[in-house]
Amino acid sequence: MKACDSSDILKIIIAILSIASVITFFIIASKSVSYTGNIKMSEKIESTQKIVNLKDNRDTKGHFFIGTGYVGTETYYYYYYQTKSGSYKANKIETDKCEIIYTNDTPHIDTIVQVPDEEQTKNWLTLSWMLSIRTSFSSDKYKIYVPEGTITDDFSIDME
Repeated sequence: MKACDSSDILKIIIAILSIASVITFFIIASKSVSYTGNIKMSEKIESTQKIVNLKDNRDTKGHFFIGTGYVGTETYYYYYYQTKSGSYKANKIETDKCEIIYTNDTPHIDTIVQVPDEEQTKNWLTLSWMLSIRTSFSSDKYKIYVPEGTITDDFSIDME
């Protein structure tokens, strides 16, 4: 049997260190992904628009090609809001992203976004690229503040 010389021992040590480094990398990467995925998110008002009117309506959309296709409807809130320069601009928001709240103040719409807990993001395990992807895929929500009585209470059962 041949005795190991110092170059063989060095190769074995380098191989063991390389394998240990790869294993350590994967363990840290796994912990970082798990930690970043569990960072608490909270709601923050990104912007506020003063509105002068609000109306709900359905948009009909469809696609047809060679006799096949579909027709669908989506419900939106249409509104005019006042810009910083004092002019008015029209916009629309999908109703399923909105919450209506009565207010005695000026009617307005708050755009709500998800933001990560700042203290948790300071941890060295936080993957900033993963956190930015996570926040970019969370859809905006809206809180629409309207005067009391804006929502009508109509109940009708028509058996025709």
